Amino acid sequence: MHLKHKLILHLAFLVLTLNGFTQELNKPLFPGGSKVCFIGNSITNNGEYYNDLWMYYATRFPNEQIHFYNCGISGDVAGGILRRMEKDVMIHQPTHAVMMIGMNDVKRNLYGKANANEALKQKALTDYNSNTDTAVNILKKRIGNVILLKPSIYDQTSAIETENLYGVNDALQRCAEQMQTLSEKYQTGLVDFQTILLRINKEEQLKNPAFTIIGKDRVHPLSPGHFVMAYQFLKDTNAPKYVSKLVIGDDLKASQKASFNAEIRKQSNKNNRLTFECLEKSLPCPIKAAARKALDWTPFNEEFNMQLLQVKNLSGGNYNLFIDNILITSLTDKELSAGINLALFQNTPQYQQAIKVMEACIKYRDTESAIRNLRFVEFTQLSGLKEPSDLTLVEQYLAKRLESLKDGGHYDYYQKQFKNYLLKKSNEAEVLRQLPSLSAVIYQVNQPKVHTFKIEKQP
Repeated sequence: MHLKHKLILHLAFLVLTLNGFTQELNKPLFPGGSKVCFIGNSITNNGEYYNDLWMYYATRFPNEQIHFYNCGISGDVAGGILRRMEKDVMIHQPTHAVMMIGMNDVKRNLYGKANANEALKQKALTDYNSNTDTAVNILKKRIGNVILLKPSIYDQTSAIETENLYGVNDALQRCAEQMQTLSEKYQTGLVDFQTILLRINKEEQLKNPAFTIIGKDRVHPLSPGHFVMAYQFLKDTNAPKYVSKLVIGDDLKASQKASFNAEIRKQSNKNNRLTFECLEKSLPCPIKAAARKALDWTPFNEEFNMQLLQVKNLSGGNYNLFIDNILITSLTDKELSAGINLALFQNTPQYQQAIKVMEACIKYRDTESAIRNLRFVEFTQLSGLKEPSDLTLVEQYLAKRLESLKDGGHYDYYQKQFKNYLLKKSNEAEVLRQLPSLSAVIYQVNQPKVHTFKIEKQP
């Protein structure tokens, strides 16, 4: 389909009448002041899908300041969450908890082999069920607002070179069933990553058997996969669709009455030139270039990023749309009457401002990742050290730990993490001081501004 036609809204998206819109439909899942802990393993530790979610909430609800905390640890299991619950989760005094765990709990090394030990596989799942039940019970009692995530998939169907530990995702689906059970037992929110990721894989692998929505290691989603997960989170938590609705009628009063989440001012229509000022109360949600492939598989813009501009009763012909004297696009009167989604135009001042929000969110994530790397070493390697504050003792301890890991499959990774810890630990306090300031920047650059619209008929 031609790009221009993609930008035109189908009538199906306009079924809901204007009178049906209330502020309730624009209510955030996380109210202002919320502290949300995202708890999990390396997929959470990566920080990408929840950073995508922060971009959505920061642009959609610019006056509702919320804070997301990365509580993911690479290689972690449900039992590990229990061990670090106080020092790594409750320490933030969260108002909400979001948990995804399972990829390591199933013990992937037990799969993909002949004569696999079924008893050990079952024990792993039994331990998972027990530990997740305990964890959710604690989260529900201590925090109250809990959302459980059915874990992202292990790609056991892609025809890629990486060894296929077939059966791992079957086990992860058992983990997903456990999340369903716990959600019903403890009355939590529930988000299903398994179904959408499996569907995309199935559809795309029919075209290309080497396709994967995950990554070449079959475990860790790349940027498009993380964005799909963010999309599904918004879908399963009933996130609002509209950035704003600018429905421009014959006069200012009619436009003000018909529009949503926006203030229309100073409307004028003279000499084939319609002008008005507008303060939209939200910004469009930006999408990183690395993640844009996900738009081929999800209707994100149609369902959660609709910035409608609809202009009624124009005379027939072609029109130029300007915002703040910037030519955005050219459209026919019929296209403007049907409505266009301004969020699809990256040259609008609103989208350009949203990019600054995205950059601020990414900078926060990148800075926070340094802390998460420190926590990985502390929670997975230093629990047996009596004096973890003495870096000389830590260095000696980690040297012995590294020696013991030589025959394992992740020696280079541990070597890198241990070296990083010794280099960065002394700077931890400074990084922690930076994080509140970086979070504040997000809520400085995301404040909507008044823009001047001009819709001018071409000669």
